Amino acid sequence: MSELKFIETTDETIYTDILEELENGVGEPLYPGDERRIFGDTMAKVIVTVYNTVNDACRQKMLRYARGTVLDALGENRDVIRLDPTYATTTLRFTVTEAVGSNIIIPAGLRVTGDFVHYFLTDTTAVLYAGSLYVDVAATAEEGGTDYNNIDEGEISEIVDVSDVPLLDGVTNLTITEGGGDREEDEPYRERIREAENKLSTAGPAKAYKYWALSANSLVTDAVVESEKETITRTLKTYAGHAFQGGANLLPDTLVVFLSDGSEATAGADYTAEYADELLTLSLSGSLAGAEAVKIQIGRNMYGRVKIVPICAGGQIPSEEVLADVLAACSADDVRPLTDMVTVEAPETHEYDIELTYYTTKANESEVVQNVEGSGGAIDQYINWQGSTLNQDINPDELRKRILCPDWADDLIGATRVQIIKPEYTELNSTTVAKFSGKKTVKHIVRG
Repeated sequence: MSELKFIETTDETIYTDILEELENGVGEPLYPGDERRIFGDTMAKVIVTVYNTVNDACRQKMLRYARGTVLDALGENRDVIRLDPTYATTTLRFTVTEAVGSNIIIPAGLRVTGDFVHYFLTDTTAVLYAGSLYVDVAATAEEGGTDYNNIDEGEISEIVDVSDVPLLDGVTNLTITEGGGDREEDEPYRERIREAENKLSTAGPAKAYKYWALSANSLVTDAVVESEKETITRTLKTYAGHAFQGGANLLPDTLVVFLSDGSEATAGADYTAEYADELLTLSLSGSLAGAEAVKIQIGRNMYGRVKIVPICAGGQIPSEEVLADVLAACSADDVRPLTDMVTVEAPETHEYDIELTYYTTKANESEVVQNVEGSGGAIDQYINWQGSTLNQDINPDELRKRILCPDWADDLIGATRVQIIKPEYTELNSTTVAKFSGKKTVKHIVRG
């Protein structure tokens, strides 16, 4: 896509124009060193800066280029508000080493921490009753964002507002902190604005459901919307070498016909199938000729039953809270068509291993190893790419590309050759996400 320019901002063009105007004005050539030409050089730099600023301001009127508060304003015009950050949560346990004879009141908003950087506040007032050694209470991060996620059990151990509860001896988090999401960044927000027009439909298109799913929670970065399917298994009686199964929305491509011993029959040799006017007709032959009954299995679309499968940033599987948010957003009366039944499910996962050998030269060995195996290197990038999106097959060629060419923009040096044993190319259905198993066998060989 070409860059859009409202005014000319090329340095050479502007400089040439200014120099020509000055020379025309004084009626003689201006050579290097002439103070009038030096003045023109300085003026050209100022004008280039002004033109670039004006051009940027004009371009930000377009959704493609808008950012920050300007993008917020464009979103407001389409009734699409940037998603606020979400707050991580956990469960805290407050304890005393010996039971006391009176109740201890733990006020709502009591602050605790594990590093004096990330603070959590109790959600409600709790009471540690006389004779008890502990009480559990839910707590929420002081600020939103992913920085408050993944604090391990037991790491939150300091009561900040100790003067409010002097009788308590300790605190600890019983669960890993989770649920924190950053404020929506410009690119995903821009995509939601682009898809905003889809929400106007009341017919239940997939794009409209996807828009509302992405708007339900800032952690959701992708979603697949599809009609639910069911698998029908029937044993059909035969009539003059034919068997029949009626029903709308059958999927002939999924048909499986079984022989009497339970093995699969061969299409063309043992039967032919035709589906027309909502009737599946089997003409039996070969091993099925003369059969009194035949067992079949076939899929069927269940139109009106909508399944939504969301995924979170970085390929994280959505929690029950996130799934509930998506269901609530997509089932609202002003979103869901009256005849639709909406369900929301977490994606299935398919694990893969990494096993490979790559080659490099002695001169580039240390740099290539860092670019391939280092933190944020080619392998880490591939794992993130492979697992962050639904409806994406496991593709070892993407891993190969990143190892050989880590980053064109930064001119990073990649391997000279790579042999990938695992993963193998694997087709995944639209609601399955690839997840790295953690099993990684990587070695490099130096040649030359």
